[in-house]
Amino acid sequence: MASIPFKPTTQFQLQLYSSTILLNPFKFHTSLPRISSSVHVTHVETQTTEQEISHTRRDGKTNSNENGSGFSSFTPKYKKSYSGQENGANRVVLKDRNAKLKPKRRSSTTTTSNNKAVESKKSKIDSTLRIGLDMCSKRGDVLSAIKLYDLALLQGIVMGQYHYAVLLYLCASAATGLIHPAKSGSVNRTLNAPNEQEFSLNDKVIEHDSHLLSSSTVDEFVQFMKSSAKSVRHDDNGIKVSEDVRHYALTRGFEIYEKMLSDKVQINEATLTSVARMAMALGNGDMAFDVVKKMKEDGINPKLRSYAPALSVFCNNGDVDKAFIVEQHMLENGIYPEELELEALLKVSIEAERSEKVYYLLHKLREGVRQVSPSTADLIDKWFNSKVASRVGKRKWDVRSIHKAIKNGGGGWHGQGWLGNGKWTVSHGIVGSDGCCKCCAEKLVTIDLDPEETEKFAKSVASIAAQRERNSSFQKFQRWLDYYGPFEAVIDGANVGLYSQRKFRPSKVNAVVNGIRQMLPSKKWPLIVLHNRRITGDKMDEPFNRSLVEKWKNADAIYATPTGSNDDWYWLYAAIKFRCLLVTNDEMRDHLFQLLGNDFFPKWKERHQVRFSFSETGPVFHMPPPCSIVIQESEEGNWHVPIASELESEEERTWLCIRRANSPMAHQDSSRVNISKNVGGPTHKCPPTSSDSPHNKGDAKSSTRRKNQVKVTGKTRGSHCRGKDAPEEMYRSLKNILQPSITSDHCSILPELKAAEELGRCVVDFQI
Repeated sequence: MASIPFKPTTQFQLQLYSSTILLNPFKFHTSLPRISSSVHVTHVETQTTEQEISHTRRDGKTNSNENGSGFSSFTPKYKKSYSGQENGANRVVLKDRNAKLKPKRRSSTTTTSNNKAVESKKSKIDSTLRIGLDMCSKRGDVLSAIKLYDLALLQGIVMGQYHYAVLLYLCASAATGLIHPAKSGSVNRTLNAPNEQEFSLNDKVIEHDSHLLSSSTVDEFVQFMKSSAKSVRHDDNGIKVSEDVRHYALTRGFEIYEKMLSDKVQINEATLTSVARMAMALGNGDMAFDVVKKMKEDGINPKLRSYAPALSVFCNNGDVDKAFIVEQHMLENGIYPEELELEALLKVSIEAERSEKVYYLLHKLREGVRQVSPSTADLIDKWFNSKVASRVGKRKWDVRSIHKAIKNGGGGWHGQGWLGNGKWTVSHGIVGSDGCCKCCAEKLVTIDLDPEETEKFAKSVASIAAQRERNSSFQKFQRWLDYYGPFEAVIDGANVGLYSQRKFRPSKVNAVVNGIRQMLPSKKWPLIVLHNRRITGDKMDEPFNRSLVEKWKNADAIYATPTGSNDDWYWLYAAIKFRCLLVTNDEMRDHLFQLLGNDFFPKWKERHQVRFSFSETGPVFHMPPPCSIVIQESEEGNWHVPIASELESEEERTWLCIRRANSPMAHQDSSRVNISKNVGGPTHKCPPTSSDSPHNKGDAKSSTRRKNQVKVTGKTRGSHCRGKDAPEEMYRSLKNILQPSITSDHCSILPELKAAEELGRCVVDFQI
């Protein structure tokens, strides 16, 4: 394998060169290979009148510039001959002695045909270049891409924005030492340049290949790429490149960017982000930040990935102030950092011992991330175990102001700064089905959803659905809800009926309907949303299936969405409108739900979605968690941090329980237990349970899992005694969630039902 020798470029030279390009891109140009072409004239034809010829002869000379023919400039090997007269004019023909054939005049038809042929050939070359660059991008082959660029220059191929975007992406990726192959040169967001420890000996390393020197045209080289079996295999870690390729890609990358500017090709966010990444490879955070500022000056909206290079350099260099200047610039432009950016800011703040920044970032994580990744959790653990963390905090504070701040914020945080003093204790534990932390016995809260925000969210869903549904079908559904509502639960009928199978089974829907109905405070029928093809589909004419549908229709508990509609919008809107439970296993992650944004929707889904499964005895419901799965800050200054997990069961989630070492343990004194439910009131403490005993620690998770999974068995009529599988805490929680959806017109008998249930310790079920 031959190697291409590269002239070593120092870091200072690269910095100076790239800074010059960025500040004044048109003043300095890289010397690019050019074609030295020599023109050989075969013939020149022109027509003059006889008067003009005789006038020339009288003067005894010819004008070298007359009619642009430049006769006098030709060497003696050319001779001047005069043909016969045609239409009163003499034809003057300048012939090449070496020419064998007499040139013919081209007709307009021939010229047009030739122009089309030239354009067709040019289009083919452009297409071939694009195909070649796409292949390089998919393979992560930066050297072949640069070779294509050089060949395109030699052939005089005009390159556009797409070509430069792919080239700059590959050069920027190679300059950082790691290439993530992408189809169209899309820029991956990263905050850390790779280091040697991140790769094993089995990682693919791109070296220089001899075939880069063999091809002479773009078409030949692309054909070679197609025919060769070479295809760089890569995994999720990307492709590592050698050090000389890094320097070469960086140098050529700035050269390509300069060429793009000199050709006045329109730049976009992707190309400038690649330039910022090259600046990151140089370790120049100021240059990377200037690129983002240039976007705003040029009317280009930066993206979150555009800020990553500058933020990465400042954080890696420990420059806290500049890192937060970048974050401020992001917020001013309506771009909100995600966990990757917040984790980098948290790391540099901890290393710089900036306690106020750490506090600020914990609340940023609470607002935007909610559950942190294990790596972020390790950073939080590191901070609270540090000496700096033990020294910061208020010794005295106004309890009333803390209560007021918690109430105004909806519960779960106050934002008034560090409270208390002394060392911190960090424990890993779980939260029980009653919402109590198994480590400190503190009851975590369910953060209220703003009613006005919920109403706006419902209108937003209705607006999007109305635009996408035809024939005013969604407006008809809204009127139907106004007449037959409210409901305390909505069931995604298709999701339930197709559970673990391909064929729709109404019997499963019936089991879930009866099961969830037993748990509702009013015992009213839930709303079943089904597409009409499910009702009239295969085997729906069977007596049993038909009887189920008729029963739901008579109870006004089913709505069939029309042909061509998406039933997702219908069951989602109904659940939001009535602020009720939504029974579905749909994770709601596809493009439809992405339209709803990432702020309010996850909070609403966490509070209202009921997942389900089936056991041998019937449906099993996985109810909403007993507390908000979000970072919580108590009035005493304690913290509870949920760690993100791929486990389906919420009861198995690990939490960080963080409290001062000198704070009293609530479960040691049961007289201090407070079951007040007023948001902003004193911190709730949970009474001790058998699972809190040191001898029962191993059974805590299994016990919690059993409590929060409600099994429903038996018949749907008569009374069903509620045992250990349906605890009173869950029943009260359901009533708290559903209380806004119950109007006075539908709860006149609730007090009597409640009294009867408390007296008989059972659930009364009935049918109208």
